[in-house]
Order: sequence, then structure tokens, then C-alpha cells
Amino acid sequence: MCATKNAVPKDQEQKKKQVNVESASFRELPGLLGLLQRSLLCLVPILGILFIMGIHTYWGWGLYTEQYVGLFITLVFVTMFFSKPASNKAPHDYLPWYDALLAILALPIGLYLTWFYPQIAFCLGDISLERTILGVLTILLILEGVRRFAGWVFVIVIGAFILYGRYADLFPGSLQGIGTTWERLITYLYIDPNSILGQMTLAAGIALAFILFGNVLTVFGGANHLANLSIAILGHLRGGSAKAAVGMSSLIGSVTGGCTTNAMITGTITIPLMTKAGYKPEYAGAVEAVSSSGGGIMPPVMGIVAFMIAENLGMPYADVALAALIPALLFYVALFVQVDLEAGKRGFLCIPKAEISKSRAALRDGWVIIPCLAILIYTLMIIRINPNVAGVISGFASVPILMMTKDGRGNFIKRAVATLEGTGKMLMTITALIAGAGIIIGIASASGLGFNIAYALTIISNDNLFFLLVIAAVASVVLGMGMPPVPAYALVGTLIAPAMIELGVLPIAAHLFIFYFATVANWTPPVALACFATSALTGANPNQIGLISMRLGILAYVIPFLFVYSPALILNDASLTIILLSVVTAVIGTITLGIGLVGYLFHVVPLFRRVLYCIASVALLIPFNHDIKIGTIVNGTGFLVVVILLLWEIWYRRSVTGSLHKGISFVNRDYSA
Repeated sequence: MCATKNAVPKDQEQKKKQVNVESASFRELPGLLGLLQRSLLCLVPILGILFIMGIHTYWGWGLYTEQYVGLFITLVFVTMFFSKPASNKAPHDYLPWYDALLAILALPIGLYLTWFYPQIAFCLGDISLERTILGVLTILLILEGVRRFAGWVFVIVIGAFILYGRYADLFPGSLQGIGTTWERLITYLYIDPNSILGQMTLAAGIALAFILFGNVLTVFGGANHLANLSIAILGHLRGGSAKAAVGMSSLIGSVTGGCTTNAMITGTITIPLMTKAGYKPEYAGAVEAVSSSGGGIMPPVMGIVAFMIAENLGMPYADVALAALIPALLFYVALFVQVDLEAGKRGFLCIPKAEISKSRAALRDGWVIIPCLAILIYTLMIIRINPNVAGVISGFASVPILMMTKDGRGNFIKRAVATLEGTGKMLMTITALIAGAGIIIGIASASGLGFNIAYALTIISNDNLFFLLVIAAVASVVLGMGMPPVPAYALVGTLIAPAMIELGVLPIAAHLFIFYFATVANWTPPVALACFATSALTGANPNQIGLISMRLGILAYVIPFLFVYSPALILNDASLTIILLSVVTAVIGTITLGIGLVGYLFHVVPLFRRVLYCIASVALLIPFNHDIKIGTIVNGTGFLVVVILLLWEIWYRRSVTGSLHKGISFVNRDYSA
């Protein structure tokens, strides 16, 4: 066990690095404008908390949700043009005239809904000049926000959908849809709950609540506790630096649901530890990229896409999280096994004693994170209250708990303001992306494109489910390379998921399938955002990081196909016996796959046996289906091959060293000793 006070960078250093990451993207205004900017950033989550907790009902105010969403839209977009520069070369220290103009133009688009929605609700189909003008303004401001946060690719996609929505009746064959006029299309996109407003309700509710919770943990020291716990528990193991990176990034990522930002922040801690231990920079970057990206598919919070799935399917979020639990655990088992075997193969030992926090000290301070997560899980999964309320309650309850430790005490007002400002900043990004996704969803629904594409794909695939799954996987990855998971999922989920469901796939399996492949795009070359983020920290080539990441995260490419064909792995449509058998064999298959990919167990494994390990792992990963006999034959054959290979490895090890245990250790001494 190795320990020192220098194990983890000091809180001030971590916060400084985090601020540097944020300041590169956001503008900080001086003087009165800066005060107004920070006030607006804080006001967005404050109003959200008040509405989510229903405070207005105690005052006797009856409000439509859309009235609150309208105010949310105005505040977010005004703050967006105050805070997000138009480009990297745009001013970061003062407000240019064009951003001031855009902020002013953003005022009426939401305030109109807030003031007039009680009347609008009774005449949604009416077309008027003010609705058309405000609708055009809203769409243009959304496109500009999307451009600033996601780039031109997503803007072009949205523009193409808008043109299709107007001229859908002119398209040939199965692409032909229901055309309309510009006035009716714009009005529909602006005020109909099935388009922008519906998705913005998600941003103003669930997204706000859980971003707030994540920021509470970050600002009040919870993230530091997770980091300390990971290093203290895993740091003394073989390859402890990489294992600590996996543990830290998965824990923090599962709460924040972030990817690139998570990789940048946790990578400042984990990557130096890994490179100092002997890992090549590209391998260290890959471990951090995959670990951080995997947080988005790891319950309890996952990412905003999980809440979109729950909304689209009309099911409780808790059911989505439970369905995603086993695949996420298998993903991290595969990553952890590969990291461990790579350490054994290369002879990388534990983190130096001078770099590890004392376990007792870390556990003594870090226990506070357990009740914080327990409250979230209890409210979200056990009593299943509204997710919006669960997120806010968990955030507020976490504050006094985290303040029980030294790291969480002091500067309460400053920390509270930082939490609110951080929530406001993250909401700008989410809101822009979700608003863009709302345009796509609205047009696909109004024009009939979603149904037409589903029908066309069913015909093209000739009822071949595997072919359709490949199309969905490729589309999700390609779109995910050019845009974040939210719009990638919105686009593919709207157009292709109905065709998958038409061919008999469970709805939850279809949407999780698309979610997984939108996530793996974060580390899949050539445009792997997480790899580019860690490349900035390691100095390694992002494409080299991406290639290693694909091997480390290989299970994320495989397991979606498995739970589509046999939903036992997502705890659906199967008996308890089949679920247990599928999980046990999948875990064994995951470990076996790691042996085959790394080529190491007790010693270096030759190529031929590595191939056998990989083949056996495929058989073991195939879940049991309703016909348990076939599952028994396939999994039993794979298990038998693994047993034979392991017996061979044991015999070979003993014949070479005279002892199975000689030279084998999963817990190593400090390599610096």
C-alpha cells in the first residue's frame, strides 16, 4: 500500500484546470455585463428548481409547463449569446455587437409563449403573422446555437430536414411525404408540443435536475472523493494507475453523463499517473477516452439520451436504467480485464507509494459520496418519484452531506453560486442540441418521414434483421462522429428504430442499440471527440488513441447485437433462470475475450490460442434465448473450450516454472521502490 499527501492534485489545481477547460469555450464578461451574465446563468437553474418543486402552486399560480419552458428558452438563449463566442477567434473578454443583437432577438421567442400560451393551447392550428415571424426567429437562433456548440454538420442536417418538411410531397417513392406551406410548417415547429417545445421540456426538466446534481457533487468535493477512492482502492494493484483511471472515470461519468468534458477533467489526474507508470501516451489516452465515454451508458444517471429514450417510449426512466445496467457492467469488466492483462504483459506495477492517498484517509473522507448516490438511487429506482424531482432532491440533500468533510466545507456562498453557474453553462449546450433534435423529430412526425423510412428499410432489408442492425449501427456511428450523441440518437432513433421494432425487436432494445453506437462514436476514428480531448493531454496522435480505444471498448460494438437477439441481457422478455445463465456466461466470455485480445494470462499467449480464446468468448457471449437447449449447447461448447485452454495454460506454466504462482501477482509492490 503506497501513500502520500500528493496522491491527487490539490483541489485548487483541479479547479484551475477545470476552469481553464471551460474558459476556452465560454466568454467571461467584465463589469456590469459580467454581473448580468452570471445572474442569468444562476437564474436559469433557480427558476427550474422552483417550477420542478411546484413552488408556484403554493402561491396559487396555475401555470402550463409550456409557459415555464418559454421563459426557460428566453433565459437560455439570451445567456448563450452572452457566453458562447461565435468562433474561436471571436472576442472572449467583451460582448460584440452582433451577439448583443442576437441576445435581444432571443427575448420575444420564449416570452411570447410564457405570456400567451393559455390562449395558444386552444388554437394550436391557427396561423398568424406574429407566430410565423417568431417561429422563423426561433429556428434561426436554434441553428446558430447548434453551430456554435456542435458545428456545421448538424446545422446542415437540420436544414435538409426543414426543406424536406416543406417539399415532402415532391419527393419520389417511399420518401414522398405530406407537404405543407412555410407558414404552417414554421408555426408547427414553434408551438406544437410534438416538436421543439416537447424536447425543450426535457431540457428544462430532467436535464436541468441531473446537471444540477452532477454540479453539486463536483463543486462540493464529491468528484474528488470518487477520485481518491478509486486511487486508494485500485492504485496498489497491478497496473493500478490504469485501473484507477477506469474506476474514477466510470464513477464520475456515470453521475455527470458527460464524455469529452469528463475526459478532460479526470484525464488531468489519471493520464500523468499512467504515463509515469510506463504506459505509452496513446494507451493512456485511450483508457481515459473509453472510460469517460462509458459513463454515458452507466446507470444511475447515464446521459441525457437515456431520458430521451424514456420519453420516447413512454416508460419510467428507472426501467431504462435497469435495462442498461448489465451491458454497462460487462463493458467495464471487459475494459478492466484488458487493462489488468496489459499491465501483467508489460510488467507495469502499482502506482508509487508517493502517489497514492492513504486508503483509510480516503475512505474516511469519501464515505459521504455513498449516501449522496443512495438518495438518488432510492428516489429514482425504489420509490420512483418524478425524475425531475428526484434529481433536485438528491442535489439539495447532497450539499449538507458533502459539507461534513473538510473538502466540502468553506465558501458556501461561492460554491453555491459556482454550482448554479456551472449548471447554467451546461444547460446552454444541452438546450441547443435538444432544440435541434426537436426540429428533426417534429418534421419526421408531421411529414410521415419516420413511417416512410421504416417501411422502406423493411422492404430493402427483405425482413433481414441483421442487415437492418448493421445499417442502424453504421448510421449511428457515422452521425455520432460529426455530432454529439443527443442529435445522433434523435436522428437515427426517429428514422430507423421504427423499422427495427417492425421486425420484432423490443422497443427498449432498439433504442438502446442506437444509443450504444452513438456513444462508441466518441472513440471511433477518424472523428473521435473523446480521443481528441485526451490527445490534448497526452500529445499523442488522436487516431492512434482511437485505434487502441476500439480494442479496449470492443464489447460496446458487440453487445448491442446480443441484447437485440436475446433481451435477457437487458432484463427483458426472459425468465430469471435464462437471465442468470446469460449474465454468468457473458461475464466468463468477457474475461475470455480480454485474454484473446491482449494475448496474456499467466504468460504471453501464442496467436493460435488467442484465436481460440476469441472464438470461445463469442460462444459464451451469446445469451440464452427462449430455447434453452440451444443456449446450453452453444455456451457449453464455449465453456468447455475455455476449460481446456486454461488447463493447458496451467500445465504449461508449471512445466516452465515448476509453480503456477511463481512470477504471477495481481497485487504488486511499488515499482519505484
